[in-house]
Amino acid sequence: MRAGPERVVLREGHAFNLICLPFAGGSARSFVRLARHIPDWNVTAVQPPTGFAGAESGLDALAHFYLGLLAADLRGPGLVFGHSLGAAVAHRMVQLRADEWPQNLHVVLSAPPAPHSATGHLLALDDKELFAATTASGILPDLGASEDLALRFLLPDLRADLAILGGRGWQPHPLRAPVHLLGGHQDLASTPAALAELAQCLQPRSNRFVEGGHMYVLEQPAHTADALRAIGAELTAGAATGRAG
Repeated sequence: MRAGPERVVLREGHAFNLICLPFAGGSARSFVRLARHIPDWNVTAVQPPTGFAGAESGLDALAHFYLGLLAADLRGPGLVFGHSLGAAVAHRMVQLRADEWPQNLHVVLSAPPAPHSATGHLLALDDKELFAATTASGILPDLGASEDLALRFLLPDLRADLAILGGRGWQPHPLRAPVHLLGGHQDLASTPAALAELAQCLQPRSNRFVEGGHMYVLEQPAHTADALRAIGAELTAGAATGRAG
């Protein structure tokens, strides 16, 4: 089980910032493999404190918590990279900051949860059923742990994080900040078709896909890094064009 709260610097690089928000059951260290493939960027990751979760806390509370913990990091040029649950939290963070969000701090919604989709059906399952359901959909990462270890050490955090979406899920709305969508070609939980539909609402700057299922951030860190680098290149090229104009 994870400990927190934590703000973890995974890589110290140059001026470009990558800020990572974890998936349900994840932690700051879930992005260690990704950081290894981006040696020249500043890579920071965050996780909620132990016990912070549940419908009584909700998405707004977690977004406010991250905004406070990352106050010194939320500056551009850079990317806020939220994966799965982290994508919904990143979206809400931008909404809460509204006009104060830096325009050179782009937001990457990676494998976001289905909009308006509650998690109550998963939370109603017992631990063995939840393990089976989330393993089948790819929501629970394959860390090579036995079922017994997963039930004891992974399921509590996963269950608590799933409760954050409560009975309403998350409500996607267009943002003033620049948004990019990222997904996995073989993702069963956040399918390419679902991302295409979400793009109609969010009107992102880009909509990219990498090989892999829902946990491509763990399983395909090099490809994920390549996609983030491409987004970062667009950001810096746009900034240079603006200065030239």
